[in-house]
Amino acid sequence: MRQRLRVAAAETILSKNPEPRQFFESSSNPVLGSTDPRWILAKETARVLAGTVLPYERRLGLMALAQRLGIRAFDANLIVAVVQDRARRGEPLALCAPTLAMIPMPQKPTAEPFASFITVAIVIAIAVDAVLIGWLLLS
Repeated sequence: MRQRLRVAAAETILSKNPEPRQFFESSSNPVLGSTDPRWILAKETARVLAGTVLPYERRLGLMALAQRLGIRAFDANLIVAVVQDRARRGEPLALCAPTLAMIPMPQKPTAEPFASFITVAIVIAIAVDAVLIGWLLLS
């Protein structure tokens, strides 16, 4: 909670006075790794922005990427909004890392329920076949 308050205070100060940036870019800020799904989505969002506007087709592509990365739709839209806000302010993408770090880490994508159903069905079929083969051999 203290870290979140610190980040919120830093962003408030930075939005009013851009001079003390080096103070808030110290190692005490949460840093997203290059493999963090939130950071990957943020970089892709910054790449596909047309100035500060995000066309609808590109937003759909970003939402598909977020789903593949395991990011919930709400969190993905929040990441997009943060990156767009930074672009409107003319600030570099690196400054949104503390804000992105407050978004919950995505869960690993789970297997499709249909895939689990098929796996169980195959195991049951193999077991039934083994019982039938055993019955035929023993009788």
